[in-house]
Amino acid sequence: MPNVTIVFADGERTEIKARSGEMILQAARRNGLALSSDCEVGDCQTCRCTILDGAVEYDELATTSLTTAEMESGEVLTCVAAADGDVTLRMPYERTRLLPAKPFSLRIETLERLGAGVVRLRGQTLGLKPLAFLSGQYINLKVPGTGATRSYSMANPPSGDRSLELLVRLLDDGAMSAYLRERAAPGDQIECEGPRGTFYLREDTRPLLMVAGGTGLAPMLAMLRHLANTTVPRTVTLCFGVNTPEDLFCLDDLSDLKTRLPGLHIRVAVARGGAGPNWQAGYATDLLTPEDVPGRDIYLCGPPPMTDAARTFLAAHGADPAAIFLERFVPSGAAALSPQVT
Repeated sequence: MPNVTIVFADGERTEIKARSGEMILQAARRNGLALSSDCEVGDCQTCRCTILDGAVEYDELATTSLTTAEMESGEVLTCVAAADGDVTLRMPYERTRLLPAKPFSLRIETLERLGAGVVRLRGQTLGLKPLAFLSGQYINLKVPGTGATRSYSMANPPSGDRSLELLVRLLDDGAMSAYLRERAAPGDQIECEGPRGTFYLREDTRPLLMVAGGTGLAPMLAMLRHLANTTVPRTVTLCFGVNTPEDLFCLDDLSDLKTRLPGLHIRVAVARGGAGPNWQAGYATDLLTPEDVPGRDIYLCGPPPMTDAARTFLAAHGADPAAIFLERFVPSGAAALSPQVT
């Protein structure tokens, strides 16, 4: 029976025994150890971790959303990987920070169109207690009247009340998009489950670098609003990119945060349409400079091409892989990486 050593982000280590061919996530549960997970079929990457020593193997019928390069560099999805002999894995989170995911209902309070293709949904959770979550995490929502489930990051930090704010990108063929365009109204109740994910603000004093594409801005807003409510000063550089000037949204929110966070520096890029009064032409990753990298905690959230390009830049300029935290957004129906953006 292989020995699987789990090393959490705060240095805590624990060792479990895995059966031959047993998925690491399943082995952890059998040994009474909770690890982060969600879809459990190799899509969402919520169980993503890194090999420190040893190797893993995948069943020939398993699927994984990791690229070949990511797997070759030692990244692992514990829901579809088994230990190939003794192995040591590093989790990108602290065990004590994991929160149990629970079902709950969300009542829509307001719906607001932002820019050309984003809806801000504000709602109130129902139940005995408010939802406990960490700034940056996401929840799963059942699209009313369908069998579809979609995932969205909260754009607000936890505050002890029942308020949640979600940013939803509208797509022509999206199940949630169709609901929001055609049927959604204040008072509607949506079945939800969460919180999920290991993309959350780490409590520290190190400078922060954030790179967001489209509605990947949502968890960054949650983190920035959390920082604005604390007394710990941190320098933050936010690089935010969209496709066209019409796609820009939440600039007023960012302006407000800049007045509340003196150490916040905001850069905005628009891929098509040229430079403007408050943005430059290009992608979010074009806003990065080598000076942004050293000594920072780095948060990446957006579509896979953006996060992949950002990681390539960061690696080339000496970023510590353990200091990079990422969430990849893709439309549902492609490769269901969470959170989804429809």
